[in-house]
Formats: sequence, C-alpha cells, structure tokens
Amino acid sequence: MSDLVDLQSPHEIGHEMRDEIRRISDHLRRRRQVRSTIMVALCGVALAVTAVPLLLLLFELFHRGLPVVLHTGFYTQLPQTPSLVAPNVTGGVSNAIIGSIVLSAYAAVMAIPVGVLAGVYLAESDSKLATMLRIIAQTMAGAPSILMGLFAFSFVVRALHIGFSAIAGSFALAVLMLPVIVISSEIAVRGVPNTLREAGLALGAKPHKVSMRIVLPAAVTGIVTGIILAVSRAIGETAPVLLVIGGGYINSWKPLNPVSALPLSIYENAKSQWPSLRTQVWGIALVLVVFVFILSLSARIWASRKQRAR
Repeated sequence: MSDLVDLQSPHEIGHEMRDEIRRISDHLRRRRQVRSTIMVALCGVALAVTAVPLLLLLFELFHRGLPVVLHTGFYTQLPQTPSLVAPNVTGGVSNAIIGSIVLSAYAAVMAIPVGVLAGVYLAESDSKLATMLRIIAQTMAGAPSILMGLFAFSFVVRALHIGFSAIAGSFALAVLMLPVIVISSEIAVRGVPNTLREAGLALGAKPHKVSMRIVLPAAVTGIVTGIILAVSRAIGETAPVLLVIGGGYINSWKPLNPVSALPLSIYENAKSQWPSLRTQVWGIALVLVVFVFILSLSARIWASRKQRAR
C-alpha cells in the first residue's frame, strides 16, 4: 500500500476544481470587460462623429441666423425686393410663416383621420387587404418626397383644374404624412394589451366598438406622438410644395389661393443675386429648425407624461 500513489481526497479535488473554475471565470470576465470597453469607446467615437457636424451646423445657424430673427419686422412684414437704391431691403417672411401654418393645418386635417383609421385597421386585421395596405404604406414611407409633389401637380393642379394653391400643397404634404401616421398608429395599437380587448368582448361589446372606445384611447399616446412627428417632417419639406403652392407674396389663409412656405422661401432666397436675401436664408432656416424642434420636443414630453400617468 505504501508503494501506491497517494490519492487526493474528495475535499482536495473539489478545492482544485473551484480554483480552476474561478480562474476561468476571471479570465472570461476580463475578456468581457475588454470587449465592453472597446465597444463603449467605438460608440463614443460614432457619437462624436455624428454630433460634431450637427453642433457645427447649429453653431453656424445661430451665429448667422440670430441677428436676422431678432428684428420684429422679420415676422410681421411681407418680402421686399432689393434694388440699386436700397440693396439691403429684404422685408419679412410673414407670408411664409402663415403659409407653412396653413399647409400643415390643412394637411393634418386630410391625413390624420385617414391615417389613424387605417392604422387601427391594419393592427386589428390579418386579411390580405390589410397585408397589401401595409406593404403600400411601407413603400410610400420610403419613396422620394418629390413624387408627392409630382402627384399633387398632376392630380390637383392639372386634372382637377384647381391651380397652384394651398390646397394642392396640403394634399402633397398629406400624402407624405399618411404612411408615417399609418405605421405609427399600427404600432401603437398593437402595443395595447390583449386583456383590454378580451375584457371588452367579454362584456358583450362589438369588435369595432372595442377598437374605437377601448383600444384607441389606450393607444392615443403613441398615435399623437406619430402625428406630431409626421407634421414636423412635412413642415420642413421643400420638394412636395415647390411645384404646387405658387409662392404667393401675400398673407392668405384661403385654401384656393397661392401661398408661400418657409422651405420655399429658403430656396428662393438662396438662389437670389442679392446678398441681403441670401443672408436672410439663415434666419428662415433658424425659425424652421426651432419650430420643428419645439414640435418634436412637445411630442416627446407629452408622451412621457402620459406614459407615467398610465
């Protein structure tokens, strides 16, 4: 027995196994920490690459646009054309501000009811028609915005003989907003728990009553957020309204009259030969950016408060 190799006790074997497991786990933890550090650093570099151009753009926008927007006449006066006698006369952009509000309001009236109802239908139905409408909405969401302007020009301006007007521009923006509202409404409605639907059906309510009176109010936070984001996107679009609104130099709320818009004013002033008008572009762009920022921020604040309240 003395010649035999002494065998380790079970306690010693278990101790060595624990040490080996601890060593392997420490090695794996260090590898994960190194990988995590590298990925965090790469994310920071990507954030810096994204943020630096944005910050430079905002700095340039405020640096050049702030002196323009501080004048009261910029918001209350109509545009004026400079001349050799008064080369620095530019006037204001009240017609463009009113035109953008008019276009957004009319487009919202057209797109919101149709988009919300279509989104509810897509979320509550699995039919072939719903599948086809979903594909159409996703395709329209990725289509170039100039196509909406061409469609509005062919259908509203030419076919219906309405001419260049606010209603034509609103129609183009409504078509642009529609897929965004449809998709966001569908996602919001699908996020409603099925227990609410089952409770309504168990009480004897009809399916369409459950959708309109129970599901839709529960999804209103996501729906409103999508609507505001769609309006924010539409109000800054130039291509859809460039061909159809006419660019009127008067303050008009009438849907059949030509109107202007802030993106159109940026386009027209940027190609002007007068330096004063080109300088005014920065002020118009600053007003547009601030307006869109306020809309987007309001949507997110409202949605977060509603979510906390729920």
